[in-house]
Amino acid sequence: MIMNAPNVSETVLVVDDTPSSLGMLTDALEEAGFTVLVAQDGRKAIEIAHRVTPDAVLMDAVMPEPDGFETAKRMKAVEALRDVPVLFMTGLSETEHIVRGLESGGVDYITKPVNPEELIARLKVHMSNARNSHSAHVALDVSGRFLLSVDLSGNICWATPQAMALIAVGDKSAEGKLGRLPSHAVDWLRTLLLEGGKVPQMGQEVTAAMAGRELKFSYAGLISAGEHLLRVDEVSEGKPADVLKAAFELTEREAEVLTWIANGKSNKEIAAILDMSPRTVNKHLDRIFGKLGVENRTSAAIVSLRKLLET
Repeated sequence: MIMNAPNVSETVLVVDDTPSSLGMLTDALEEAGFTVLVAQDGRKAIEIAHRVTPDAVLMDAVMPEPDGFETAKRMKAVEALRDVPVLFMTGLSETEHIVRGLESGGVDYITKPVNPEELIARLKVHMSNARNSHSAHVALDVSGRFLLSVDLSGNICWATPQAMALIAVGDKSAEGKLGRLPSHAVDWLRTLLLEGGKVPQMGQEVTAAMAGRELKFSYAGLISAGEHLLRVDEVSEGKPADVLKAAFELTEREAEVLTWIANGKSNKEIAAILDMSPRTVNKHLDRIFGKLGVENRTSAAIVSLRKLLET
């Protein structure tokens, strides 16, 4: 018997055109505590997924039209299904099929005949990853930060509302993407991810033109398998922070803090805008006061505003 049953709410959609395979998989999954939905073709699978969002999909790759690859692509174009992990099942093991499965939105590839215990172990891992990814997206959406996630090809998978406005993207395409990074930024990303054999350090950046703006993309970390988080900022020339930086010999971060002080923002608001802690904001302010020769934030705001009005 397979132990460690999942949560009651975890539902798996099994898509396979072979009744015997469907039966075996259904028995194994139900024994492990999953709720199982079944479909014998891609169209039925999509219809079911529209009505009941599964926690994972086990997809037979080789089926009559539409095959498993095309079915997965159609599912991934639906917003509610974007984060649902798709695991392909097939007797084919050639590299081209593996690549095609991953390009179609799959997260794993299981060779038939399927080992039930191995399958369930992988399911649990991918379901956990999907939950973490979804939670990260929700948290970042409400944080007011300029962040987006991309895959290895530079396709933009997701973005906070602030980042979407900055990069001027609209609705998702039929493939569920929001657009693509400029080719120069894609080359930079691939170099970061493919060279060195490990996740790159945060903060590495590249500048590229997009949506009529000069943007700076900074690597912010791995958000899930095949999805990387970037921070995006507009490169400013002659803007307030640059003026203050040059006038008072400030660091870039100090100039940003002072700019928001001049705009009447509180330390807590500045911390949220600049993605730092309020304590760090206070440390920057101490140095800023010394460089400006003032004793408090009101005086710093007045001095900085006077300098900005001169330009």
